[in-house]
Amino acid sequence: MRELLGPYSDVSSTIYLKRTPENPFYSHISPVETRNIFMKFGWDFDSYTKFVFVRNPWARLVSLYEMIYQKASAGINKPDYPSWLYTVLPYGPGAGGEDWKRWRKYGSYSLDNYASDETGKLLVDKVIRLEDIDTELPAFLLKLGIPEAEKLHIPHINARIKQHYAVYYTEAAREYVARMYKYDIEHYGYEFEHC
Repeated sequence: MRELLGPYSDVSSTIYLKRTPENPFYSHISPVETRNIFMKFGWDFDSYTKFVFVRNPWARLVSLYEMIYQKASAGINKPDYPSWLYTVLPYGPGAGGEDWKRWRKYGSYSLDNYASDETGKLLVDKVIRLEDIDTELPAFLLKLGIPEAEKLHIPHINARIKQHYAVYYTEAAREYVARMYKYDIEHYGYEFEHC
């Protein structure tokens, strides 16, 4: 998305550790953090179009788990998925790790915790289900005036899950996600898909 929309964006992002006072934006930054930076710069946050993606939480957490342990240092034991899952929260420390690993922290947040302000109001104009990206995103970008948005090809990169996410789950782990990610499930129509 960053590469695709870069030519139309007023700001660019970097990785968290390479932020500067002039460019404090980083990949996976939250809408609240973005709003606060805009306020500091004297920019009108509300005049910008903001959107985020939401993903089936059962699949997203498996993907995050695989990403964390793919990037882990050699010699670190990979816990079984349910054991790791019970350490994850949809807010606060999220999936843990050092503070600069915001992708890990925010990657486990429920959408309401990631994209809402202190009062619970969503700070974005549009939420697109990742599962609907091929139809929803081009239509949304066309409305924004992005030329030839209907011709977009959105490649699937960083695919980590080699098998259906359902194989990672015990019944208890499935129910844990259903409780912790109730907002995403109820607001965006997600269901646990059996393989």
